Amino acid sequence: MALKIETNRSGIFIFQVATDLERIQPLLDKINYGHRLFSSLPLLPEIAAQLEKETLVTSIHGTDTIEGGTLTEDEIAQVIESTPETTQEEHKQRISNLSSAYHYVDKTARQSADNGQQNFIVSESFILSLHQLISGGINDERYRPGQYRDNPKGKITKVGDADHGGVYKPPQAHIDIKMLMGSFVAWINSEELCRLPSLIRAPLAHYYFERIHPFQDGNGRVGRLLEKSILLASGDKYASRGIDRYYLENIDAYFSAFNRSRKEEKTNPEYCNHAFVEFVLKGFDVTIERLHHRANKLMEHFLLLAWLGHQLREKHINHREHLILDFLSAQPAPINQGQLKKMPWYQELYRQLSPATESRDWSHLLSQGLITKSEDGLIKLNAFGVK
Repeated sequence: MALKIETNRSGIFIFQVATDLERIQPLLDKINYGHRLFSSLPLLPEIAAQLEKETLVTSIHGTDTIEGGTLTEDEIAQVIESTPETTQEEHKQRISNLSSAYHYVDKTARQSADNGQQNFIVSESFILSLHQLISGGINDERYRPGQYRDNPKGKITKVGDADHGGVYKPPQAHIDIKMLMGSFVAWINSEELCRLPSLIRAPLAHYYFERIHPFQDGNGRVGRLLEKSILLASGDKYASRGIDRYYLENIDAYFSAFNRSRKEEKTNPEYCNHAFVEFVLKGFDVTIERLHHRANKLMEHFLLLAWLGHQLREKHINHREHLILDFLSAQPAPINQGQLKKMPWYQELYRQLSPATESRDWSHLLSQGLITKSEDGLIKLNAFGVK
């Protein structure tokens, strides 16, 4: 059932599901299967914590880069792990804000689940809190933390561009934005929407929030956090872990799907939102597959480190050989031996030792099958010493 709102100055605004649920069911089934499969993995606490850390950094990098951020994932990790400064450069403040917002979403979603709520209840105060968190401490008049847009006379807010499906003019008047946000919250919490799988309800919340575009800046970040909140609280928590990376990698398709659904409201009203919902669902599927692959890699590496520790304790290798093997275990591809020997940590390792000792270590690793060396000098770890 569609909810039609007659605004004061922006015409009719329609909230509706408008998605072909039957056609999309196989994709939902695939995502649910992936979720169950990933949930069944016997993840060690260390691996679970590493995944949490990595997906937080990846998510913040994705959502910030979409909005013009320039920091790398490594730089973002450094900002997150450092003690926040009282006054920070804007690009660092944005990252600190996003980190706080993501933790707030996790906490709020957990509280919702712990209280036995089957569906996450979206409130205007929650949305305003998200905007305050991502905007706080930034000296930029565009943000106005926690306040809906109130365009001065002559200022027109526009979204998008011609290369991604056209320019969209969201509701302009403050009175209409306030009215629509109230209607949006009532609709997304309605019985009809709460009966839907959260995998459908979440992208619909994302889509209509962006259609209203209630803030002067920060709408994309808040919309993606809102989507994440609904999923986390419902139990579909893995679909949202790192989804922002998918949005960034498919940024053209992201904006195009939004505009296609917007335009089909007139040409194909029965299923106008299908394009956006389907695009997001494909992202959930990709995200869970990536998590599964990364978890397997981390478990493999954890077992490898345990095996290396055993080799050292049993004195099958010495501490220098252990450090070399430990370094090789973290490399995604073989590394040139000559380049390895020029690294500061390696040079310090053998600084006070003779060339003969160094040569013996390498000969021992090769003879035991712990490493392999190609004709062009590429060295790689031979996992578990299998020749």
